[in-house]
Amino acid sequence: MACTGGMIKRLATGTILGCAFALAGTYSIAAKAQQSDEVTTGNEEQSNILFSADEVDYNRELQTVTARGNVEISRDGRILLADTVSYDRSQDVLTASGNVSITEPTGEVIFASYVELTGDFKEGIVEDIYVLLDENTRIAGTGARRSGGNFTEIAKAVYSPCKVCEDNPETPPLWRIKAARVLHDANAKTVEYKDARLEFAGVPVLYSPYFQHPDPTVKRQSGLLAPSFGSTSYVGSFFELPYYWAIDPSKDLTLRPIYTTDEGPVLASEYRQRFDSGEMDVVSSVTSDSNDDWQGHIDAEGRFDIDETWRWGFDAEQASEKTYMNRYGFGSPSVLTSNLFTEGFRGSSYSRVDGYYFQGLKAEDDRDTTPIILPHAQFHGQTAPAKYGSYTTLDLDALSLTREEGTDSHRLSAKAGWALPYIGTLGDVTKLSMSIRTDNYMVSDVSRDGQQNYDGYAGRILPLAAVDWNMPFVNNQGSYHHIVKPMVMAAWSPNGGNPDEIPNEDSQSFEFDDINIFSHDRYSGLDRAEDGFRTSYGLEWGIYGEEGGYTSAMFGQSYRANKGDTFAEGSGLEDHLSDYVGRVTVAPNKYVDLTYRYRLDNEDFSTRRNQISAGLGEKETLRLNLDYVHFSEDAGTDEFGQREEVYFRAERQFGEFWSGMAYSRYDLDQNDPLEYGFGFVYEDECFVFDGRVRRTFYEDQDLGQSDEILFRLVFKTLGEFASAAGL
Repeated sequence: MACTGGMIKRLATGTILGCAFALAGTYSIAAKAQQSDEVTTGNEEQSNILFSADEVDYNRELQTVTARGNVEISRDGRILLADTVSYDRSQDVLTASGNVSITEPTGEVIFASYVELTGDFKEGIVEDIYVLLDENTRIAGTGARRSGGNFTEIAKAVYSPCKVCEDNPETPPLWRIKAARVLHDANAKTVEYKDARLEFAGVPVLYSPYFQHPDPTVKRQSGLLAPSFGSTSYVGSFFELPYYWAIDPSKDLTLRPIYTTDEGPVLASEYRQRFDSGEMDVVSSVTSDSNDDWQGHIDAEGRFDIDETWRWGFDAEQASEKTYMNRYGFGSPSVLTSNLFTEGFRGSSYSRVDGYYFQGLKAEDDRDTTPIILPHAQFHGQTAPAKYGSYTTLDLDALSLTREEGTDSHRLSAKAGWALPYIGTLGDVTKLSMSIRTDNYMVSDVSRDGQQNYDGYAGRILPLAAVDWNMPFVNNQGSYHHIVKPMVMAAWSPNGGNPDEIPNEDSQSFEFDDINIFSHDRYSGLDRAEDGFRTSYGLEWGIYGEEGGYTSAMFGQSYRANKGDTFAEGSGLEDHLSDYVGRVTVAPNKYVDLTYRYRLDNEDFSTRRNQISAGLGEKETLRLNLDYVHFSEDAGTDEFGQREEVYFRAERQFGEFWSGMAYSRYDLDQNDPLEYGFGFVYEDECFVFDGRVRRTFYEDQDLGQSDEILFRLVFKTLGEFASAAGL
């Protein structure tokens, strides 16, 4: 009954307040405009005004209306709340006191002890102001002047997005900006400071007579970005002060002028643009080095839709010299790839046309022997399942590869296939495949062992017949189920499928493992083909839980009827019986994730390849990650040779805000470290500190080993301050 009575009282006093405003004349509280005299409740809308209060007094002689108790007035999206509100019609002045708050249409909230405003809330003064912006950012001051409903000028102001300590509110926040004057422009969404100083934990660390930054609602705005500075052994000391230009809503440009003491100034930039059909991103740099030589690089990417089926794109990557990007901190890739392409997707068909240009950045790379591919056209099509589920496929491939010096190759390939999948009554799955492929080449300067280089036509026809079979056995035991699946693959192609006249351009990298053991042709490209009769057999086992945890293992071997030089010595496929390959994965929960891949010699089970990837624990306590790779001397890996390397990383969360990590990469074969480092990160709602120490032992042509100290200070809502030092 008490709640009901309170509601009746509130409605009644609201009605009195409405009548009082109506009797005051044909005006509104927020502006002198015509309004209706029809008022039924304190929450009734009069013109564009909503208001309510517990009680109201109206003085006809003084033309004033005073509302008290839970006063709420709303106009044009602005809402004013206060204990007491008085409106003087003759002066069009509204005063409010006691727990005053004004909520703007943009979402910001102004708190005060006393305000004096015009009727439209757009002009006036405020005492003891406290402004709550987006992302919990706050501005407080002794007083403020409001003008145009847009500008709020605050005296003796403090700005900070940091939370106030609940146990001791008098404790300074982690960082704040104090200023004699702060001007917040709600339309331009900027915050300007006069006589500003940055305080960290209450200690002044930086002063500026003028400072400006976007308010927290702004996602992008033109202006200077945070500077960075430091030194490296490659360029000496450096200083960078980026400028961001928001050209319009669809494009922007970041200019990064970098001054270096040893190599001169560098101008780097990034241009980004979105179109109705796609987007483009261009990163570039240019400099005149200590030898007065112009150096630079470009890294551009674009993707554009043509229609619902087709799109086109490009990648442009080039550098003036091999060590330029590493020297100036733009990355350390081993090859730069430029690509222009168009591709189409329709149903189960796919088409693509490419052009490629490569720039190798290794010491032994030579531009004259680097291939240019223009064009490379591909098509894959597959029909819908016909009777008994059979379907046909068609693959077309055309490639033209040229060099300044060395082998040229022009290829046209076509492959037609047919497949029939079948599921037996016992759950066994069988798939019969047949195909015929023809490859036609026009080549020049093809190197052949013991013979002269070959120029002219080369070709082959490769029929293929294959069958794949597996039979999964499933056993459910409570919340777990086991799967045991034996697998067999058998394929046949005629011998002699790789004549010497055909150069090997796209099938040089080969690794026999658990991933490709059941492939009909284990080469990744078309220049080499697996021939003869071969079969693979293996067993896969797994146990799976309802919560997503599982453990699985796979083991297999391959048999080839003919020994030959199709695969290189040490590849694991050079004998009749291949090496054994397999993997073991253990992931029972989120705290354990272990994968072990291996290749064992087919005669003595000695390891020819080991690869371990393990993750243990969680970051809140301790997360450990380990990667180990080992290739024996006779493992047939042309790219790396004998190799044994381990990478270790540990991460730990220290409390609510601090975390740390340490890592190391070590060459066990040479018994030498490759790199190591450690770092700590502090992050809360308003500040990020990221500090790292790193030492590398790599040598890249004219660049030697390096030590680096990196740190990053991010004042959230203001920007980022970064520094780096190389020792």
